[in-house]
Amino acid sequence: WRNAQPRHTSHAPMKKHDCGMVSFGQDKLVLFAGYGYPSPRVHPGSIFMPDKRYKDGSGWCNELHLFDTETGTMSYQPTTGTPPPCQSFSLTNISTTKAIM
Repeated sequence: WRNAQPRHTSHAPMKKHDCGMVSFGQDKLVLFAGYGYPSPRVHPGSIFMPDKRYKDGSGWCNELHLFDTETGTMSYQPTTGTPPPCQSFSLTNISTTKAIM
């Protein structure tokens, strides 16, 4: 076990919970969606949907990031189409390059 920390925060995801994560290949983790607070930098193509029940600025997102465990780098991954902002789901690998939600 080791605590993997990003070395650069310019492509960091928003602070969130209830997101999905799966391994991708040998040394990468895919992080998708979740619920939390928007980061100061909104990535092109990503959507943040505020939760109208609360006045604290929290909400859902559809961000997709790739964390390389070898280099400690996080990168935003643009998507094809527009996946909806969501939370509280599971991702399961079905191969080394595919997962289902």
